[in-house]
Amino acid sequence: MDVKQIAANFPFLKKKGKVKGLTALALVDGGVALAHVTSGKKPELVACEFIETPAPFTDIKLLRDRIDALGLSGSNTVGLLDQGGYQLLLVDAPDVPDEEMADALRWRVKDLVGFDIEHSKIDYIELPEDAYRGRSRMVYAVVAEQSQTERLASWIEELGLTPAVIDVPETALLNITKDMADEESGLVVFHLGSPSSSVSLLSQQAIYFTRSLSYDVNLADRNPHQAASSAVLELQRSLDYYESQVGKPPCVKLVILPMQFGETPLITELRSNLPLEVEALDLASVVTSRKPLDVEIQQRCLLAIVAAYRELSAQQGNATK
Repeated sequence: MDVKQIAANFPFLKKKGKVKGLTALALVDGGVALAHVTSGKKPELVACEFIETPAPFTDIKLLRDRIDALGLSGSNTVGLLDQGGYQLLLVDAPDVPDEEMADALRWRVKDLVGFDIEHSKIDYIELPEDAYRGRSRMVYAVVAEQSQTERLASWIEELGLTPAVIDVPETALLNITKDMADEESGLVVFHLGSPSSSVSLLSQQAIYFTRSLSYDVNLADRNPHQAASSAVLELQRSLDYYESQVGKPPCVKLVILPMQFGETPLITELRSNLPLEVEALDLASVVTSRKPLDVEIQQRCLLAIVAAYRELSAQQGNATK
């Protein structure tokens, strides 16, 4: 499948990294999540940890020392933008060749973004031909402020790594979830985040629909049952839209990421009110890791882990900057 259908990216790679495999960095509450996956027929997660720091962009020595200690200096690296650094917009695809799509999208979305389109990076996720009942060709434009992508790439270089790709959470999650959606019946991927969460609906290893949800995992504990009820309503609206407008058969399964501690109020509410099999996905069931992946490390490092599972051949082939 064309990489444009499964992952958007903003390429930076200018030379191959010195270390086999791919490193990923994600800015999370209280620090930096780091993961490294080796390449090969059976990729393996060989490093995964949370590095605590209140100032990741200035605490360079702490981060670089840890990266050196792990033997990852020079490795090709994916950096993940946080939610405030980009926008994901569903639009009609301009009738242009693929190589001109990003430039054409710049003018299509210029009035829809909250920052200067002239100083933005644009990529896109092409939806399958049968999305929206084939009425028109649709894409998700991924628009990021150029200053944000360049700052992230420069920071990666300061840490002694080789910036390869800047990605976003919605597409990074596809690295492990698309293979779980290998049938026509849909899969719901519910990613719990802060200040908001996201839901993506997949079928036959492709993404058909994605949107953000108001569910804030850090605020949900204040009133867990009310937060869970609100999440159910938003998810049900997304499911209804997926069937009525996108034109796909009903979803049969919902996976929650990251892994949760036991039967939470959210999981209980989802199981009681949605006609879906609900599972809190344990990454240990879908990735090979040298060290045990307990719930805490999954919660802190999920995005770094999934980003590091990006296909290296696709990443290198698109790195044209």
